[in-house]
Amino acid sequence: MSRTRALGGWAVLLLAGLLLTPPGCRKGTPSVEPARAVAPPPGWTNELAAERDKKDRFFRNDPGSPLADSAKASFKGLGYYPPDPAWFFRGRLAIASRPEPMTIAGSMGEQRTAERWAAFTFLVDGRPRTLQVYRLFEPGEREGHPYLPFLDETTGRETYPAGRYVEPDLDGSGSITVDFNRAYYPWCAYGKNYDCPLVPAENRLDVAILAGERGGPTSPPSRPPPASAGPGGMTKGRLPARSVDY
Repeated sequence: MSRTRALGGWAVLLLAGLLLTPPGCRKGTPSVEPARAVAPPPGWTNELAAERDKKDRFFRNDPGSPLADSAKASFKGLGYYPPDPAWFFRGRLAIASRPEPMTIAGSMGEQRTAERWAAFTFLVDGRPRTLQVYRLFEPGEREGHPYLPFLDETTGRETYPAGRYVEPDLDGSGSITVDFNRAYYPWCAYGKNYDCPLVPAENRLDVAILAGERGGPTSPPSRPPPASAGPGGMTKGRLPARSVDY
């Protein structure tokens, strides 16, 4: 066999491997079935409404609110898409056997220690979409915490120009629930003193996530920002980029 034919054979095998790799999968990340939309649990709509009301009261009255005191008096509540169970997903998380270390830049230039920990693939209109789930580490923290930011086709049009994020609900066995109805803005959407981790470009979706927080305290730009832009969490000093217990 000639050298050219041998190399050609390897090229065919390599191409086949690439074609058989599921979307969003990386070396060391197992393949899993995409998550599907499922019916939320009983009382879900009321629970969601109560959470939103509690957050509004926190923003309006609590000393820890990200709103400036001058903005609290005119605050009318956060805006949301109507609750839609079509954006309530349950499935399996593809956790990397060897999480990939990385840094995520903050909106004020701070570099956050992180790792590319897992992949969350879900079906929208019959097509799989994948978001990377990261782990962010605070100084001295060993375990880190899951961080799921995203940009989508609503970004900069109907939702915050720098993106949103959502809290994944993990049960410890690799099962995951992601309710995009709970997607929310980082605090830097409401206060200039907050430093936010940027949304990695790989977490831009080519679909509109019509769920969760929308609108905002200021009018969004007429077009979305570059794919690399977008804080997905919030820090003032070193607050973690995850939800606050309002």
